[in-house]
Amino acid sequence: MTTPHNWTLFGAEYRRALSDSEFAFYPTSHNGLGDMFLHLAFLAPKLLVQRERVAIAWAVIRYRHPLLMSKIHVPGNDIHSAGFSFVPPETVDDALADARTALYFKNESKEELIDKYMNGPRVLSDSHLSFLVLSTPSDADDAVEGEYDLLMCAPHFTGDGTSLHQSTHELLALLASPKSDAELMEEINVSLNWEERLPPSAETRLSVPKVGFARAVSKVNFIQTMRKEIGGHSLPREQIAPQKTTIFERAFTQDQTKAILARCKANGVTVNHALSVLCNVAWARSNTGPDASELPIMLYTAINLRPHLAAHSASTYWFLALTYYTIILPSFLPKSVNVFWHRARQVKAQTRKTVSSPFLVSRALEMAGTRATRARGNTTTPVPTLEEVTGVSATVPPAPSAALLGLSLIGNLDATYTRTAYPAFELMTVTTASRQKAGGMLLLEHTFGGRLWLHLCWDVNGFGAEGKVERFWEGLQNAVQEFLC
Repeated sequence: MTTPHNWTLFGAEYRRALSDSEFAFYPTSHNGLGDMFLHLAFLAPKLLVQRERVAIAWAVIRYRHPLLMSKIHVPGNDIHSAGFSFVPPETVDDALADARTALYFKNESKEELIDKYMNGPRVLSDSHLSFLVLSTPSDADDAVEGEYDLLMCAPHFTGDGTSLHQSTHELLALLASPKSDAELMEEINVSLNWEERLPPSAETRLSVPKVGFARAVSKVNFIQTMRKEIGGHSLPREQIAPQKTTIFERAFTQDQTKAILARCKANGVTVNHALSVLCNVAWARSNTGPDASELPIMLYTAINLRPHLAAHSASTYWFLALTYYTIILPSFLPKSVNVFWHRARQVKAQTRKTVSSPFLVSRALEMAGTRATRARGNTTTPVPTLEEVTGVSATVPPAPSAALLGLSLIGNLDATYTRTAYPAFELMTVTTASRQKAGGMLLLEHTFGGRLWLHLCWDVNGFGAEGKVERFWEGLQNAVQEFLC
Protein backbone atom coordinates (compact mmCIF):
# COMPACT_ATOMS: atom_id res chain seq x y z
CA MET A 1 0.00 0.00 0.00
CA THR A 2 1.46 3.37 -1.01
CA THR A 3 0.88 6.68 0.71
CA PRO A 4 1.01 10.26 -0.58
CA HIS A 5 4.19 10.73 1.46
CA ASN A 6 6.60 8.63 -0.56
CA TRP A 7 7.27 6.41 -3.51
CA THR A 8 7.54 2.72 -2.77
CA LEU A 9 9.45 0.26 -4.93
CA PHE A 10 7.59 -2.91 -6.02
CA GLY A 11 10.07 -4.93 -8.03
CA ALA A 12 11.01 -2.63 -10.91
CA GLU A 13 8.01 -0.32 -10.37
CA TYR A 14 7.76 2.78 -8.16
CA ARG A 15 4.30 3.70 -6.83
CA ARG A 16 2.80 6.64 -4.97
CA ALA A 17 -0.84 7.23 -4.07
CA LEU A 18 -2.56 10.34 -5.40
CA SER A 19 -2.78 13.09 -2.83
CA ASP A 20 -6.05 14.92 -2.10
CA SER A 21 -5.36 17.77 -4.53
CA GLU A 22 -4.39 15.29 -7.25
CA PHE A 23 -7.29 12.94 -6.63
CA ALA A 24 -9.77 15.84 -6.79
CA PHE A 25 -9.06 15.99 -10.55
CA TYR A 26 -8.68 12.28 -11.20
CA PRO A 27 -12.17 10.66 -11.41
CA THR A 28 -13.56 13.16 -13.94
CA SER A 29 -10.39 12.91 -16.01
CA HIS A 30 -11.73 9.63 -17.39
CA ASN A 31 -14.09 11.81 -19.42
CA GLY A 32 -11.24 14.14 -20.29
CA LEU A 33 -12.31 16.90 -17.89
CA GLY A 34 -9.35 18.97 -16.81
CA ASP A 35 -6.99 17.59 -19.46
CA MET A 36 -4.68 20.55 -20.14
CA PHE A 37 -3.14 21.62 -23.42
CA LEU A 38 -0.64 24.21 -24.57
CA HIS A 39 -0.56 25.30 -28.21
CA LEU A 40 2.45 27.21 -29.53
CA ALA A 41 2.79 28.51 -33.10
CA PHE A 42 6.35 29.24 -34.18
CA LEU A 43 8.72 29.57 -37.13
CA ALA A 44 12.02 27.69 -37.07
CA PRO A 45 14.77 26.34 -39.32
CA LYS A 46 13.64 22.94 -40.56
CA LEU A 47 17.05 21.49 -39.79
CA LEU A 48 16.39 22.00 -36.06
CA VAL A 49 12.91 20.46 -36.12
CA GLN A 50 13.64 17.13 -37.78
CA ARG A 51 11.47 14.29 -36.49
CA GLU A 52 14.37 12.40 -34.93
CA ARG A 53 15.59 15.51 -33.09
CA VAL A 54 12.06 16.24 -31.82
CA ALA A 55 11.77 12.68 -30.52
CA ILE A 56 15.09 12.93 -28.72
CA ALA A 57 14.23 16.31 -27.18
CA TRP A 58 10.85 14.96 -26.03
CA ALA A 59 12.57 11.92 -24.50
CA VAL A 60 14.88 14.27 -22.57
CA ILE A 61 11.92 16.30 -21.28
CA ARG A 62 10.16 13.14 -20.11
CA TYR A 63 13.39 11.92 -18.48
CA ARG A 64 13.69 15.22 -16.59
CA HIS A 65 10.07 15.04 -15.46
CA PRO A 66 9.15 11.46 -14.54
CA LEU A 67 5.41 12.07 -14.07
CA LEU A 68 5.19 12.56 -17.84
CA MET A 69 6.41 8.97 -18.24
CA SER A 70 4.24 7.60 -15.44
CA LYS A 71 0.95 5.72 -15.55
CA ILE A 72 -1.95 5.42 -13.12
CA HIS A 73 -2.14 2.26 -11.05
CA VAL A 74 -5.54 1.29 -9.59
CA PRO A 75 -5.13 -1.58 -7.11
CA GLY A 76 -8.03 -4.02 -7.29
CA ASN A 77 -9.92 -1.58 -9.53
CA ASP A 78 -10.54 0.56 -6.43
CA ILE A 79 -10.45 4.07 -7.84
CA HIS A 80 -10.07 5.52 -4.34
CA SER A 81 -6.66 3.84 -4.11
CA ALA A 82 -5.39 5.18 -7.44
CA GLY A 83 -1.79 6.25 -7.59
CA PHE A 84 1.13 6.98 -9.88
CA SER A 85 3.19 4.13 -11.27
CA PHE A 86 6.66 4.68 -12.71
CA VAL A 87 8.89 2.06 -14.30
CA PRO A 88 12.33 3.51 -15.10
CA PRO A 89 13.63 2.89 -18.62
CA GLU A 90 16.41 0.31 -18.64
CA THR A 91 18.30 1.82 -21.57
CA VAL A 92 18.50 5.09 -23.46
CA ASP A 93 16.86 3.38 -26.42
CA ASP A 94 13.98 2.36 -24.13
CA ALA A 95 13.54 5.99 -23.07
CA LEU A 96 13.47 7.10 -26.71
CA ALA A 97 11.03 4.36 -27.70
CA ASP A 98 8.75 5.33 -24.81
CA ALA A 99 8.81 8.97 -25.93
CA ARG A 100 7.79 7.95 -29.45
CA THR A 101 4.61 6.32 -28.10
CA ALA A 102 3.51 9.77 -26.92
CA LEU A 103 4.60 11.77 -29.98
CA TYR A 104 2.55 12.55 -33.09
CA PHE A 105 3.43 14.36 -36.31
CA LYS A 106 0.48 15.85 -38.16
CA ASN A 107 -0.50 18.31 -40.87
CA GLU A 108 -3.31 20.12 -39.11
CA SER A 109 -3.97 23.76 -38.31
CA LYS A 110 -4.11 25.33 -34.85
CA GLU A 111 -7.90 25.36 -34.97
CA GLU A 112 -8.10 21.69 -35.97
CA LEU A 113 -5.64 20.57 -33.28
CA ILE A 114 -7.40 22.43 -30.49
CA ASP A 115 -10.93 21.50 -31.57
CA LYS A 116 -10.11 17.79 -31.80
CA TYR A 117 -8.39 17.84 -28.43
CA MET A 118 -11.14 19.77 -26.66
CA ASN A 119 -14.17 18.11 -28.28
CA GLY A 120 -13.04 14.81 -29.73
CA PRO A 121 -12.37 11.48 -28.03
CA ARG A 122 -9.93 11.67 -25.15
CA VAL A 123 -6.33 11.01 -26.20
CA LEU A 124 -4.78 10.92 -22.72
CA SER A 125 -5.45 7.91 -20.52
CA ASP A 126 -4.27 6.17 -17.34
CA SER A 127 -1.58 4.60 -19.52
CA HIS A 128 -0.51 7.83 -21.25
CA LEU A 129 -0.28 10.89 -18.99
CA SER A 130 1.33 13.12 -21.61
CA PHE A 131 1.74 13.51 -25.33
CA LEU A 132 3.24 15.94 -27.80
CA VAL A 133 2.04 16.89 -31.29
CA LEU A 134 4.12 18.72 -33.86
CA SER A 135 2.10 19.82 -36.87
CA THR A 136 3.16 21.41 -40.13
CA PRO A 137 -0.02 22.65 -41.88
CA SER A 138 1.91 23.10 -45.12
CA ASP A 139 4.98 20.92 -45.53
CA ALA A 140 5.24 20.77 -49.30
CA ASP A 141 7.65 23.59 -50.07
CA ASP A 142 11.43 23.42 -49.96
CA ALA A 143 11.96 26.46 -47.78
CA VAL A 144 14.73 26.42 -45.21
CA GLU A 145 12.32 27.67 -42.53
CA GLY A 146 9.03 26.04 -41.55
CA GLU A 147 5.88 27.08 -39.71
CA TYR A 148 4.96 24.75 -36.86
CA ASP A 149 2.09 24.16 -34.46
CA LEU A 150 3.07 22.45 -31.21
CA LEU A 151 0.52 20.88 -28.86
CA MET A 152 1.67 19.59 -25.45
CA CYS A 153 -0.91 17.88 -23.25
CA ALA A 154 -1.23 16.36 -19.76
CA PRO A 155 -4.00 15.82 -17.18
CA HIS A 156 -4.39 18.49 -14.51
CA PHE A 157 -3.57 16.14 -11.66
CA THR A 158 0.03 15.96 -12.93
CA GLY A 159 0.72 19.70 -12.99
CA ASP A 160 -0.53 23.11 -14.08
CA GLY A 161 -0.03 25.80 -16.70
CA THR A 162 3.36 26.67 -15.23
CA SER A 163 4.49 23.11 -15.86
CA LEU A 164 3.34 23.22 -19.50
CA HIS A 165 4.94 26.56 -20.32
CA GLN A 166 8.26 25.78 -18.65
CA SER A 167 8.61 22.39 -20.34
CA THR A 168 7.71 23.89 -23.74
CA HIS A 169 10.46 26.45 -23.23
CA GLU A 170 12.89 23.65 -22.35
CA LEU A 171 11.86 21.68 -25.43
CA LEU A 172 12.56 24.63 -27.73
CA ALA A 173 15.93 25.19 -26.04
CA LEU A 174 16.87 21.55 -26.65
CA LEU A 175 15.85 21.74 -30.32
CA ALA A 176 17.87 24.92 -30.82
CA SER A 177 20.87 23.63 -28.91
CA PRO A 178 24.21 23.48 -30.76
CA LYS A 179 24.49 19.88 -29.55
CA SER A 180 24.11 17.07 -32.05
CA ASP A 181 21.35 14.50 -31.69
CA ALA A 182 23.82 12.04 -30.19
CA GLU A 183 25.00 14.65 -27.67
CA LEU A 184 21.41 15.42 -26.65
CA MET A 185 20.88 11.71 -25.99
CA GLU A 186 23.76 11.74 -23.52
CA GLU A 187 21.63 13.66 -21.02
CA ILE A 188 19.45 10.58 -20.51
CA ASN A 189 21.15 8.65 -17.71
CA VAL A 190 19.11 5.58 -16.80
CA SER A 191 21.39 4.67 -13.87
CA LEU A 192 19.90 7.11 -11.38
CA ASN A 193 18.59 7.12 -7.85
CA TRP A 194 15.02 7.60 -9.01
CA GLU A 195 13.70 7.98 -5.47
CA GLU A 196 15.49 11.33 -5.35
CA ARG A 197 14.05 12.45 -8.71
CA LEU A 198 10.44 11.36 -8.34
CA PRO A 199 8.24 14.21 -7.05
CA PRO A 200 6.32 13.69 -3.80
CA SER A 201 2.89 15.26 -3.50
CA ALA A 202 2.96 18.98 -2.83
CA GLU A 203 0.95 18.45 0.36
CA THR A 204 3.86 16.61 1.99
CA ARG A 205 6.12 19.61 1.38
CA LEU A 206 3.81 22.09 3.10
CA SER A 207 4.27 22.95 6.77
CA VAL A 208 1.06 23.02 8.83
CA PRO A 209 0.18 23.03 12.56
CA LYS A 210 0.23 19.54 14.02
CA VAL A 211 -0.94 20.07 17.61
CA GLY A 212 -4.64 19.79 18.38
CA PHE A 213 -5.48 23.39 19.27
CA ALA A 214 -3.59 24.89 16.31
CA ARG A 215 -5.25 22.42 13.95
CA ALA A 216 -8.67 23.34 15.33
CA VAL A 217 -7.95 27.06 14.85
CA SER A 218 -6.91 26.37 11.24
CA LYS A 219 -10.10 24.42 10.59
CA VAL A 220 -12.25 27.21 12.04
CA ASN A 221 -10.43 29.73 9.85
CA PHE A 222 -11.12 27.61 6.76
CA ILE A 223 -14.83 27.39 7.58
CA GLN A 224 -15.04 31.13 8.24
CA THR A 225 -13.32 31.78 4.91
CA MET A 226 -15.83 29.57 3.09
CA ARG A 227 -18.72 31.41 4.72
CA LYS A 228 -17.37 34.71 3.38
CA GLU A 229 -17.54 33.47 -0.21
CA ILE A 230 -20.72 35.29 -1.21
CA GLY A 231 -21.88 35.62 -4.78
CA GLY A 232 -25.27 35.92 -6.41
CA HIS A 233 -24.44 36.22 -10.10
CA SER A 234 -23.85 33.55 -12.70
CA LEU A 235 -24.54 33.06 -16.36
CA PRO A 236 -27.71 30.93 -16.62
CA ARG A 237 -26.84 27.45 -17.86
CA GLU A 238 -29.12 25.88 -20.47
CA GLN A 239 -27.74 22.85 -22.26
CA ILE A 240 -29.27 22.95 -25.74
CA ALA A 241 -26.99 20.30 -27.28
CA PRO A 242 -24.02 18.12 -26.30
CA GLN A 243 -21.07 20.01 -24.84
CA LYS A 244 -18.83 21.70 -27.42
CA THR A 245 -16.02 23.94 -26.29
CA THR A 246 -14.80 26.92 -28.28
CA ILE A 247 -12.23 29.61 -27.54
CA PHE A 248 -12.67 33.33 -28.19
CA GLU A 249 -9.35 35.14 -28.58
CA ARG A 250 -8.41 38.81 -28.40
CA ALA A 251 -4.87 40.14 -28.69
CA PHE A 252 -3.88 43.76 -28.12
CA THR A 253 -1.02 45.40 -29.98
CA GLN A 254 2.33 46.03 -28.34
CA ASP A 255 1.56 49.76 -28.15
CA GLN A 256 -1.85 49.09 -26.61
CA THR A 257 -0.29 46.65 -24.15
CA LYS A 258 2.35 49.15 -23.10
CA ALA A 259 -0.36 51.72 -22.48
CA ILE A 260 -2.48 49.19 -20.55
CA LEU A 261 0.39 48.10 -18.31
CA ALA A 262 1.49 51.70 -17.72
CA ARG A 263 -2.02 52.79 -16.77
CA CYS A 264 -2.38 49.89 -14.36
CA LYS A 265 0.97 50.70 -12.78
CA ALA A 266 0.07 54.37 -12.43
CA ASN A 267 -3.02 53.32 -10.47
CA GLY A 268 -1.10 50.98 -8.19
CA VAL A 269 -2.35 47.66 -9.60
CA THR A 270 -1.50 45.03 -12.20
CA VAL A 271 -3.53 44.03 -15.22
CA ASN A 272 -4.48 40.88 -13.27
CA HIS A 273 -6.19 43.04 -10.64
CA ALA A 274 -7.89 45.16 -13.29
CA LEU A 275 -9.22 42.11 -15.17
CA SER A 276 -11.51 41.15 -12.29
CA VAL A 277 -13.10 44.60 -12.39
CA LEU A 278 -13.39 44.45 -16.18
CA CYS A 279 -15.45 41.26 -15.73
CA ASN A 280 -17.43 43.15 -13.09
CA VAL A 281 -18.22 45.92 -15.62
CA ALA A 282 -18.91 43.56 -18.54
CA TRP A 283 -21.37 41.53 -16.49
CA ALA A 284 -23.18 44.57 -15.09
CA ARG A 285 -23.72 45.87 -18.63
CA SER A 286 -24.65 42.57 -20.26
CA ASN A 287 -26.83 41.03 -17.54
CA THR A 288 -30.44 41.05 -18.63
CA GLY A 289 -31.58 38.60 -15.96
CA PRO A 290 -33.35 39.23 -12.66
CA ASP A 291 -31.98 42.04 -10.54
CA ALA A 292 -29.65 40.65 -7.89
CA SER A 293 -27.84 43.88 -7.08
CA GLU A 294 -28.06 43.26 -3.35
CA LEU A 295 -25.64 40.35 -3.79
CA PRO A 296 -22.01 40.82 -4.91
CA ILE A 297 -20.22 39.27 -7.87
CA MET A 298 -17.78 36.48 -7.09
CA LEU A 299 -14.93 35.27 -9.29
CA TYR A 300 -12.52 32.45 -8.48
CA THR A 301 -8.89 31.97 -9.38
CA ALA A 302 -5.83 29.97 -8.35
CA ILE A 303 -2.84 30.56 -6.09
CA ASN A 304 0.52 28.97 -6.85
CA LEU A 305 1.77 27.21 -3.71
CA ARG A 306 5.28 26.56 -5.02
CA PRO A 307 6.86 29.39 -2.95
CA HIS A 308 5.60 27.62 0.20
CA LEU A 309 7.07 24.18 -0.55
CA ALA A 310 9.96 22.76 1.44
CA ALA A 311 13.05 21.92 -0.58
CA HIS A 312 13.26 18.50 -2.21
CA SER A 313 15.91 16.73 -4.26
CA ALA A 314 13.52 16.28 -7.21
CA SER A 315 14.22 19.13 -9.62
CA THR A 316 11.07 18.57 -11.67
CA TYR A 317 8.30 21.17 -11.73
CA TRP A 318 5.71 18.64 -12.94
CA PHE A 319 3.53 18.28 -9.87
CA LEU A 320 0.31 19.94 -8.71
CA ALA A 321 0.74 22.83 -6.25
CA LEU A 322 -2.39 24.97 -6.52
CA THR A 323 -5.17 26.18 -4.29
CA TYR A 324 -8.06 28.51 -5.01
CA TYR A 325 -9.60 31.69 -3.68
CA THR A 326 -12.35 34.11 -4.60
CA ILE A 327 -12.59 37.81 -5.45
CA ILE A 328 -15.79 39.55 -4.37
CA LEU A 329 -16.93 42.88 -5.83
CA PRO A 330 -20.13 44.99 -5.83
CA SER A 331 -22.50 44.03 -8.63
CA PHE A 332 -23.42 47.55 -9.71
CA LEU A 333 -21.45 49.54 -12.27
CA PRO A 334 -18.65 51.81 -11.06
CA LYS A 335 -19.89 55.37 -11.50
CA SER A 336 -16.57 56.77 -12.65
CA VAL A 337 -13.09 55.82 -13.76
CA ASN A 338 -11.85 56.60 -10.26
CA VAL A 339 -14.27 54.08 -8.81
CA PHE A 340 -13.05 51.51 -11.36
CA TRP A 341 -9.48 51.89 -10.14
CA HIS A 342 -10.63 51.88 -6.52
CA ARG A 343 -12.19 48.47 -7.13
CA ALA A 344 -8.99 47.25 -8.80
CA ARG A 345 -7.11 48.24 -5.64
CA GLN A 346 -9.73 46.34 -3.64
CA VAL A 347 -8.93 43.26 -5.72
CA LYS A 348 -5.24 43.81 -4.98
CA ALA A 349 -5.97 44.11 -1.26
CA GLN A 350 -8.12 40.97 -1.24
CA THR A 351 -5.43 39.06 -3.10
CA ARG A 352 -2.64 40.27 -0.84
CA LYS A 353 -4.65 39.41 2.26
CA THR A 354 -5.20 35.87 0.99
CA VAL A 355 -1.66 35.24 -0.22
CA SER A 356 0.00 36.67 2.92
CA SER A 357 -2.34 34.98 5.39
CA PRO A 358 -0.60 32.70 7.92
CA PHE A 359 -3.53 30.33 7.29
CA LEU A 360 -2.96 30.06 3.54
CA VAL A 361 -1.28 26.65 3.68
CA SER A 362 -3.73 25.16 6.17
CA ARG A 363 -6.65 26.46 4.08
CA ALA A 364 -5.09 24.90 0.99
CA LEU A 365 -4.89 21.50 2.69
CA GLU A 366 -8.43 21.75 4.04
CA MET A 367 -9.70 22.71 0.59
CA ALA A 368 -7.83 19.84 -1.04
CA GLY A 369 -9.42 17.42 1.42
CA THR A 370 -12.86 18.89 0.76
CA ARG A 371 -12.49 18.64 -3.01
CA ALA A 372 -11.13 15.09 -2.78
CA THR A 373 -14.10 14.06 -0.62
CA ARG A 374 -16.49 15.39 -3.25
CA ALA A 375 -14.52 13.60 -5.97
CA ARG A 376 -14.95 10.36 -4.05
CA GLY A 377 -18.70 10.74 -4.39
CA ASN A 378 -19.73 12.17 -1.02
CA THR A 379 -23.06 13.80 -1.86
CA THR A 380 -23.28 15.64 1.45
CA THR A 381 -21.15 18.67 2.15
CA PRO A 382 -17.76 17.50 3.43
CA VAL A 383 -17.04 20.87 5.07
CA PRO A 384 -17.82 20.71 8.80
CA THR A 385 -19.93 23.48 10.25
CA LEU A 386 -18.71 25.96 12.81
CA GLU A 387 -21.08 24.34 15.29
CA GLU A 388 -19.44 20.95 14.75
CA VAL A 389 -15.96 22.38 15.32
CA THR A 390 -16.61 24.91 18.08
CA GLY A 391 -19.82 23.72 19.69
CA VAL A 392 -21.30 27.21 19.16
CA SER A 393 -24.57 27.40 17.26
CA ALA A 394 -24.46 29.43 14.04
CA THR A 395 -27.65 31.50 13.85
CA VAL A 396 -27.05 33.01 10.40
CA PRO A 397 -27.73 30.67 7.46
CA PRO A 398 -25.06 30.46 4.72
CA ALA A 399 -25.29 33.13 2.02
CA PRO A 400 -25.50 32.26 -1.71
CA SER A 401 -22.11 31.30 -3.11
CA ALA A 402 -22.40 31.39 -6.91
CA ALA A 403 -19.34 32.32 -8.96
CA LEU A 404 -19.68 34.18 -12.24
CA LEU A 405 -16.68 32.43 -13.81
CA GLY A 406 -13.10 31.35 -13.20
CA LEU A 407 -10.01 33.36 -14.06
CA SER A 408 -6.64 31.91 -15.06
CA LEU A 409 -4.19 34.78 -14.57
CA ILE A 410 -1.05 33.44 -16.18
CA GLY A 411 0.88 36.73 -16.26
CA ASN A 412 3.98 37.64 -18.24
CA LEU A 413 5.07 34.62 -20.30
CA ASP A 414 7.95 36.55 -21.84
CA ALA A 415 9.75 35.86 -18.56
CA THR A 416 9.32 32.11 -19.13
CA TYR A 417 10.10 31.90 -22.84
CA THR A 418 13.67 33.20 -22.83
CA ARG A 419 14.03 33.82 -26.53
CA THR A 420 17.82 34.16 -26.35
CA ALA A 421 17.88 30.39 -25.76
CA TYR A 422 16.53 29.81 -29.30
CA PRO A 423 17.34 32.94 -31.36
CA ALA A 424 16.60 31.20 -34.68
CA PHE A 425 13.01 30.53 -33.57
CA GLU A 426 10.23 33.09 -33.93
CA LEU A 427 7.45 32.51 -31.42
CA MET A 428 4.10 33.73 -32.69
CA THR A 429 1.19 32.78 -30.40
CA VAL A 430 0.58 30.64 -27.35
CA THR A 431 -2.75 29.35 -26.01
CA THR A 432 -3.51 27.24 -22.95
CA ALA A 433 -6.76 25.81 -21.62
CA SER A 434 -8.26 22.50 -20.52
CA ARG A 435 -11.14 20.27 -21.54
CA GLN A 436 -14.37 21.64 -20.12
CA LYS A 437 -17.47 20.15 -18.56
CA ALA A 438 -20.92 20.94 -19.94
CA GLY A 439 -21.64 24.60 -19.18
CA GLY A 440 -17.98 25.23 -18.41
CA MET A 441 -16.34 28.62 -18.76
CA LEU A 442 -12.84 29.96 -18.06
CA LEU A 443 -11.25 33.32 -18.86
CA LEU A 444 -7.48 33.23 -19.39
CA GLU A 445 -5.06 36.14 -19.56
CA HIS A 446 -1.36 36.40 -20.33
CA THR A 447 1.24 38.66 -21.92
CA PHE A 448 3.30 37.12 -24.72
CA GLY A 449 5.51 38.77 -27.30
CA GLY A 450 4.86 42.08 -25.57
CA ARG A 451 1.12 41.74 -26.25
CA LEU A 452 -1.80 41.22 -23.88
CA TRP A 453 -3.94 38.21 -24.78
CA LEU A 454 -7.40 37.25 -23.53
CA HIS A 455 -8.97 33.84 -24.16
CA LEU A 456 -12.51 32.86 -23.20
CA CYS A 457 -12.90 29.09 -23.18
CA TRP A 458 -16.55 28.02 -22.96
CA ASP A 459 -19.25 25.52 -23.91
CA VAL A 460 -21.17 27.02 -26.84
CA ASN A 461 -24.12 24.70 -26.16
CA GLY A 462 -24.29 25.25 -22.43
CA PHE A 463 -25.79 28.73 -22.16
CA GLY A 464 -28.89 28.63 -24.34
CA ALA A 465 -29.26 30.32 -27.70
CA GLU A 466 -29.61 33.95 -26.63
CA GLY A 467 -26.00 35.09 -27.03
CA LYS A 468 -25.42 35.67 -23.30
CA VAL A 469 -21.73 34.78 -23.43
CA GLU A 470 -21.19 36.72 -26.66
CA ARG A 471 -22.62 39.86 -25.01
CA PHE A 472 -20.36 39.38 -22.02
CA TRP A 473 -17.29 38.88 -24.25
CA GLU A 474 -18.07 41.98 -26.30
CA GLY A 475 -18.62 43.98 -23.12
CA LEU A 476 -15.30 42.78 -21.72
CA GLN A 477 -13.37 43.91 -24.80
CA ASN A 478 -15.18 47.26 -24.77
CA ALA A 479 -14.33 47.70 -21.10
CA VAL A 480 -10.63 47.16 -21.82
CA GLN A 481 -10.74 49.88 -24.44
CA GLU A 482 -12.70 52.23 -22.17
CA PHE A 483 -10.78 51.89 -18.92
CA LEU A 484 -7.29 50.64 -19.84
CA CYS A 485 -6.35 51.84 -23.33
